[in-house]
Amino acid sequence: MKRYLSGFRVLLFAAVILSTPAVADPVIRIAVPDITSLLTENRDGVYQRILHRALEGLDVPVTEQFFPYKRAMMVFEQHGADCIYSFTEVLERRLGDDAVIASFPLGKFTYYLFTPQDADPISSLSQVEGKTVGAVIGHETYLDGVLEGHDVNVIWSKSDAQNLAMLEHQRFGAMIAAVPDVRPFMDELSYDPKTPLLESYDRLTCHNTEANRQFLGKLSARMKSLKEAGLYEQLAGQLYVEFEDPAPAAEHSPLN
Repeated sequence: MKRYLSGFRVLLFAAVILSTPAVADPVIRIAVPDITSLLTENRDGVYQRILHRALEGLDVPVTEQFFPYKRAMMVFEQHGADCIYSFTEVLERRLGDDAVIASFPLGKFTYYLFTPQDADPISSLSQVEGKTVGAVIGHETYLDGVLEGHDVNVIWSKSDAQNLAMLEHQRFGAMIAAVPDVRPFMDELSYDPKTPLLESYDRLTCHNTEANRQFLGKLSARMKSLKEAGLYEQLAGQLYVEFEDPAPAAEHSPLN
């Protein structure tokens, strides 16, 4: 009888194991901010193309949700998303260096002062002291430190295109924008490439969890391979900016 009960328990345990559904890999939820040309609601922005290519073959379930620039960061901070495109240094300052982790760069960006195409370029913020300058709302997360100590009236608008229109109608003395975001409008703008205001790197930024560490480890290896194989340049086209793999301590550099 005991032998019968023992065998029955083994069979029952095996049946339970077989009938229990396998635990699926956790879905990585990515918040997508609106960044001119680089991230779009249609999922065809440069960084999205690079990330989607890197995800091929990783067998990691990923979902993306598009938000206005500042809303995307709020959703991430409130843990409504596991990861977010960009904002690495901003989120390190807000949440702490150990609270977030980041991937190999998706690209490099650099802020400059821009004037109309037929005007002389501006090389420093001191040249727009007391004047009105346009910038995209949300970019103050990067630019506040650059603007600190300067008497510059910044009008924060919805897009680079809107700022360009205001600049052409002489509503602004200049506009602040990032390369490569603003490259589609470069034929209408003038700037001094030797005098950037700030330069940094866009990455996929995630909450520092074990699952996210494993995910970014695999993803970063794929991204680096794509970069070295020339796929970044192929996927980005005119929006490609060459960069070397940066040292962690030199990733965020206000320059003016």
